[in-house]
Amino acid sequence: PDSRVARGGDGRVEIPPGTMAVGEMWWNVFASKACMFLRALGSVMVLIVLSLIGLTYYTTVVLVYGPLASNAEPDSSEGRFATGVLVVYHALILMVLWSYFACVLTEPGRVPDGWTPPPEDEEEAGAHKSNSEKLRRFCRKCTAWKPERCHHCSVCGRCVLKMDHHCVWVANCVGAYNYKFFLLFLVYTFVATVFDAVVLLSNFVDFFKDLQAGGSGGESGRNADGSERSPLDDIASNEEMSETRNGGVVAAVFVTFVLDVAFAASLLGFIIMHANLNLSNMTTIEMYEKKKTLPWRYNRGSNKNFTEVFGMSWWWWWIPAHSSDQLRRLLDSSRLSGGTYPDMELDGLDPNAEYSVAGQSPRGLDNARCGPCG
Repeated sequence: PDSRVARGGDGRVEIPPGTMAVGEMWWNVFASKACMFLRALGSVMVLIVLSLIGLTYYTTVVLVYGPLASNAEPDSSEGRFATGVLVVYHALILMVLWSYFACVLTEPGRVPDGWTPPPEDEEEAGAHKSNSEKLRRFCRKCTAWKPERCHHCSVCGRCVLKMDHHCVWVANCVGAYNYKFFLLFLVYTFVATVFDAVVLLSNFVDFFKDLQAGGSGGESGRNADGSERSPLDDIASNEEMSETRNGGVVAAVFVTFVLDVAFAASLLGFIIMHANLNLSNMTTIEMYEKKKTLPWRYNRGSNKNFTEVFGMSWWWWWIPAHSSDQLRRLLDSSRLSGGTYPDMELDGLDPNAEYSVAGQSPRGLDNARCGPCG
């Protein structure tokens, strides 16, 4: 063990001043500025996401299907279709916002205070392994031990359990506690954008039909005064107020449809990648650090890998929330390589029990209450 490391009474590690290695990186100016920029960018990205959702809502509900549903005959097929679109759209937007704010506001994976690894055995001490592969891993930025599969986020300034990546779109890390919410956000956003693009497709096609009709200019290709016709002449209404409104609706539909298709295409790639990672029990960091070995040591099979993230009950899979059992199981993930912390019994976990592997109920104390479960 490093002679410079001294363990305090609370399990945290204290490093005497002046003992840092000369070549060790310790918040140089560039890294500090970059992390400050990413923290500030995260807040801006949240506003951008909400603005994009607001644009699609305004176009679909306020400009197109809201007026269509209110102006149609009560029993007409057109009115029923518009009402159905509005119901499905609102349900999808509700799930998008719920999963998004769950990912933004949920603690991604705090390392329990005072967590300490198991004693180092002779085989572990003699093996030439990188810090990320050792059971006893120490974070010099947090001055504390960190569990297996835990990484330090320089943007958040802390270690995160089973950290996947820091996402500027949610202004938060994606880790053990909110990875499920992140995946649900991707899926619900993809479904919502595809649905929105489909229901706006006819309006989008009408836009180009109007442009084509305007470009042909009828038989003569000229207006009554002899001037050449432009596409806007066919789109515009005879009344000035109606002309302005129609132009705004056309522009909003065009922009919304293009954004829907663009985001759906990009999200599909992310969904495929993360579905692959989830079913392999691998994080994005582990994928990029090329720690894949055959067989992958954390892979317990697709079913168990899936339930490790989404829980055992199928009806919880679609909801951006965790059951009390799943919360305790996620907290128990800090003991993947062994280790304990002072408040384990208060959190309903048995310090003497083995780690709960994926697909099993958490091995807690009888009649104990899970502290983080509220």
